[in-house]
Amino acid sequence: MTPEYDKALVKYSNSLRILHLPLLSWEFFASHTNEINKFVSIQKHWKAKVDFSAIASNAETQILITNSKQQIVFASNGIHQMNGYQAHEIIGKTPKMFQGELTSTVSREKIKIALQNNLPFKEVLINYKKDGSTYLCKIEAYPKFNKKGELINYIAFERIAS
Repeated sequence: MTPEYDKALVKYSNSLRILHLPLLSWEFFASHTNEINKFVSIQKHWKAKVDFSAIASNAETQILITNSKQQIVFASNGIHQMNGYQAHEIIGKTPKMFQGELTSTVSREKIKIALQNNLPFKEVLINYKKDGSTYLCKIEAYPKFNKKGELINYIAFERIAS
């Protein structure tokens, strides 16, 4: 490249209204990319796929995925804003960890029956945050089957209920 070209490029670049972001922003990108990759890896065995981008665009909705034994295998990064737990703190545990004394036994029973019968469910529960405080959680959960029709996961879309 010629020095004239370099000068013209610098002049042009300086005339643009570009917001320079700190390197910290790349960590967010990498974190989101890892989240997408984990999600895609889990759902590759599902008979019916889910559009992660459409769900993730709603910052209020968090995603939990359990295996057939109801152990959490995926939690979206925003779970921390909802209940104070980091995703890595809940992997391998069951969603019952969010329940407590004030959680409705009727709702628990409805969920238990749905899980036993591999059925979707919608419930609003009193759940507990990491710090012990409560929040009202609206849950929509759906069983996910492989191509052989075997249950392999449950995917739950959770948000704080208004």
